[in-house]
Amino acid sequence: MASSKYTLSDNLVKIPGVGPKLQSVFDSINLKSIQDLLFYFPRYYKDYRDTKNISEVLPNDEVTVKGKIISSNLLKARTRIYEVIVRDNTGEIKILWFNPFYRYLKDNFKIDNYIVLSGKVVRGKSSRSLQIINPKPENILFIEKDERLENFAKIAPIYRLTKGLTQNRIVNILKILIENTSIENLDLLTKDIMDKYNLCNISEAIIRIHKPRVELKDGYVDFESSQSVSESIPHRTFIFFEFLILCMGIKFKEDNKELSSGFSHKIKGEKSLYNGILSNLPFSLTLSQQNVLNEILEDMESKSQMNRLLQGDVGSGKTIVALLSMATSYDNNYQSVLIAPTEILADQHYLFLKDYVNPEDLVLLKSSLKKDKKDKIKDNIANGKARFIVGTHSLFQESVQYSKLGLVVIDEQHRFGVLQRKLMSEKGTNPDVLVMTATPIPRTLSSIFFTDYKISKIEEMPKNRGKISTKISSIKDSDKVYRFLIKQLNEGKQAFILCPLIKKSENEESEYLMDIETLYSKVRNGILKEFNLGVIHGKLVPEEKEKVMNDFRLNKINVLISTTVIEVGVDVPNANIMIIYNPERFGLSQLHQLRGRIGRGCDNSLCILMVDNISDISKERLLVFKNNIDGFVISEKDMEIRGPGAFYGAGVEQSGNFWDLNLANLRRDFEILKEARSCSLIIEEYDFYKKNKKSFDELILKIWGEKLNLTKII
Repeated sequence: MASSKYTLSDNLVKIPGVGPKLQSVFDSINLKSIQDLLFYFPRYYKDYRDTKNISEVLPNDEVTVKGKIISSNLLKARTRIYEVIVRDNTGEIKILWFNPFYRYLKDNFKIDNYIVLSGKVVRGKSSRSLQIINPKPENILFIEKDERLENFAKIAPIYRLTKGLTQNRIVNILKILIENTSIENLDLLTKDIMDKYNLCNISEAIIRIHKPRVELKDGYVDFESSQSVSESIPHRTFIFFEFLILCMGIKFKEDNKELSSGFSHKIKGEKSLYNGILSNLPFSLTLSQQNVLNEILEDMESKSQMNRLLQGDVGSGKTIVALLSMATSYDNNYQSVLIAPTEILADQHYLFLKDYVNPEDLVLLKSSLKKDKKDKIKDNIANGKARFIVGTHSLFQESVQYSKLGLVVIDEQHRFGVLQRKLMSEKGTNPDVLVMTATPIPRTLSSIFFTDYKISKIEEMPKNRGKISTKISSIKDSDKVYRFLIKQLNEGKQAFILCPLIKKSENEESEYLMDIETLYSKVRNGILKEFNLGVIHGKLVPEEKEKVMNDFRLNKINVLISTTVIEVGVDVPNANIMIIYNPERFGLSQLHQLRGRIGRGCDNSLCILMVDNISDISKERLLVFKNNIDGFVISEKDMEIRGPGAFYGAGVEQSGNFWDLNLANLRRDFEILKEARSCSLIIEEYDFYKKNKKSFDELILKIWGEKLNLTKII
């Protein structure tokens, strides 16, 4: 049992060898206390249990060898080379670094020290000796002198590093902490919970994650494998613990939340703008749209602030629901805003609203406008003349003041960061908030993380829409694909062609990817020379983008060659063909969004995926996409493969680690998350909670704190 020389809350400078300089290094990666460092877990392990005798090593082998350093020198040559010779009882091998970091090698590779080293073996060009060239630092393990080399077998933890921090240093500091810190007060789990979920004590889990047991067959854990992680009781325990505290925190907040007071929007009579728009629509709302609208209006009529999430697949008709909600706010003499993630989508929303509302009441605010025009629009927002306000992230700015804001509509909510959405929802005095997404959220995630939302879902598509089919084709068959495209263009249709890159880069990987510059140059003077082509991507200035999109909407452009900038909101019913190059580079949900740009008219549409030499895993993913038009099925599969980052928004949150999870991973450990969630719902039944309720409440606040307040706008 560890002594209590240190406590979990102690600052790291208490540890021998951690001075102000090293503390600043730890601060840079947000490690402040001893608990922070103990919770700083390896990113993977190196298995050094299976080493080879040097005499058995052959050229081109990927091997691990161990031995004594008998030579360590900087060779004087035209090119600087550092050479280390390692010997075991059977032979010698050279380790070479070209253009080396001399100080690092001189300080660490000292004669008579022992090392274990992994790398690819090659035969020297000018000698018959075997060599390992430029081994990575994480593939080198220095052995303590009191550890017998012949008995050495180890699973080495590999940690994320930053400038000023080495593997050896962090391993040695953690060894001191584990031996001198009392962590048994974290052992809040009792036998009932450990038996039910196959767990161990938290303190044992922490120690074994940092120091795996080499004698166990399952001592090595593959962090890429959900099964491997789940089968390791120490890893499973800490992950369960992290998820349990998170789910309890969300449940605690849900149990104690108070509804914010808001505006009561009264439903007006026949002469209202709401009824005027509804009666003049050139189509009838679907039953699902009407049901969702009724739910929204009921919320808006209450005196509590509305906080509703509207889910609807691409093309399901969310925008008309948003417009009618905004009309209700207008009828009650309030302002409403509609926020879009891109200027292309904001422009489209503005044009859509312009057909239904008085242009004098409608403004569009975006960053590309000139200052004098921006200032005039801001004045009209502040004095209340602007009642329908459409824009991009410009609407979050502190300089934008509202006269009487009643409703905030955030479109494609996953494209905004959590804190951006928080800023917008705090504009005015508790305005009603409606967030919309066409990225379907997996049901299990919804039940865990979206407890502050009332959720509405549009479950049917508008009538008179054509069928969308998807086909996978080899890039080698491009001529056949383009002949089909030309046939459609000659019938008056339009098409999108998507590329993952704007232009080739020096990155070797991009050599095999299609880019806009290459494709445009090839087809404009070749197979598509009879047609008008347009190009759009993120590096164009806003005016250029706007002109290209307007020309495409007016059918002045037959084929639009683009990056994913057209992922959301582009609505051109006449476009019924989409060709996507290198689709394996995109997530399934992103492909689903892109495919949603076609199929908006009454004609059948076709999405063609152009592939070349893709892996079996990529083939499997693309077949899921090809065979499913249901965004929920696709999102569940995308969740399994890529994680949930898209649901949290841009920036740091996009990585899926918005919650600062130490070991748990929402993608990999989804099954453990579900178990922890189930446990949190009946937590009061367990002995461990009855005995430690106060400690759990303190942990919730300490670990998650203010972040729990952001669940409302995730």
